Amino acid sequence: MGAVALNSTLTLRERLSYGFGNFGINLLFGVTGAYLMYFYTDVYHVNAATVAGLFLLARGADAVFDPLFGLLIDRTDTRWGKHRPYLVLLALPFVLCGVAVFSTPALHGESKTAYIAVTYTLLGMLYSGLSLPLNSMLPTLTRDPRARNTTNALRELMGTGAVVGVGYIMLPLVHALGASEAQGFQRAVALMGLVTLVALLVAFANTRERVAPVVSPQVLNTRQSLLATRGNWPWIATMLVNFCFWIGFIAHVQSVVYYARDVLAQPGLVGPLMATMAALLVGTAASGWTANRIGKIGTGLIGAGVGALATAAIPLSKLAVWQLATNAMGYAGLGLIGGLMFALMADAVDYGEWRSGFRAQGFLFAASSFGVKLGMSIGGAAGAWMLARAGYVAGQPVTAAVAMAVGVGHVWIPVLSYVAMGASLLLFRFHPDYARGAAHHA
Repeated sequence: MGAVALNSTLTLRERLSYGFGNFGINLLFGVTGAYLMYFYTDVYHVNAATVAGLFLLARGADAVFDPLFGLLIDRTDTRWGKHRPYLVLLALPFVLCGVAVFSTPALHGESKTAYIAVTYTLLGMLYSGLSLPLNSMLPTLTRDPRARNTTNALRELMGTGAVVGVGYIMLPLVHALGASEAQGFQRAVALMGLVTLVALLVAFANTRERVAPVVSPQVLNTRQSLLATRGNWPWIATMLVNFCFWIGFIAHVQSVVYYARDVLAQPGLVGPLMATMAALLVGTAASGWTANRIGKIGTGLIGAGVGALATAAIPLSKLAVWQLATNAMGYAGLGLIGGLMFALMADAVDYGEWRSGFRAQGFLFAASSFGVKLGMSIGGAAGAWMLARAGYVAGQPVTAAVAMAVGVGHVWIPVLSYVAMGASLLLFRFHPDYARGAAHHA
């Protein structure tokens, strides 16, 4: 367990390039999270029950894939590092698959089900193949905890900006680019894919993996990677926080179109409600500054509390101003904790190395991503399943049962998830010897 030394300061160019890579990945991620359920049910006319099963099974399979890919990262050793090569190798397949997911070939029955299952599952795996190396690269950029906090906050700021922007402009862009929504979605996603390609190439070209393991071998075997998880409570806590965060976030965001149209009877609010995600940027921008003053755990607890309370207040009024205000406040709270996710995991990587002697950053980030994907699968499937159970049929009059199902998915599933997320943060703790000796505890 060697001493931990700080590393050289990151340049602004490197920080921006790292963040731009996240921006590119999150363009397609944002479209999928916000609009894929709507695209499947109302544009491609897939039964809601089929969508629920797809979200659960495909994202579940993807979640199992993530730790395996993490092991691959830990075993990678090239002249460009462990992480950066994947940003180039998988960029084009990711974009092409994204376009395929938002395409509507003339298929029916089992053929259509097979098509959406294969393309959506493959997209999730390719997303992991890009996001995992980018995320787990953070501990290799610098050991300075303050630099990590601010770099991660910038990265999250740019990634969240992509999600917010695509949420707001997607439907207008769809209607502007296509004679039908089917054509418009395909063209809009293709346009965003070009930006994604550029962003990933910039991230590859302008970042460097400069932090070498202190005592860990460069290439780890499976047993060594697993040893880095033993007694690693910061890693366990971060995985649970990710799990709870994404259950609530996906359930809430994917139901915006249905909630505005079917519960509020104000379909024109879809764009403005999506735009309130800009408040995530406020919370994310403040997360690094706040964490450096009151600690990561205090910052995360405040964020979880604000997110839960504001989301619970959404159904108190159908007035547009109330809906916009409560959504914005909830997103601001989520931004506080979301902006810390990868800084928390970077701490867990250091702690795992201190305990075990093995710096398994690829596996630890990927195993935490298992929590993300599992949370996304449950959050997405729960909303779609409730629509199916309520008898939702695209284009048909909204029943009381459908309106109630939309409300549960939009409000109460997220509220419970955010409360559990805050409780999970309390598990983020270090061994007393490490806490006394490390300069970067939470």
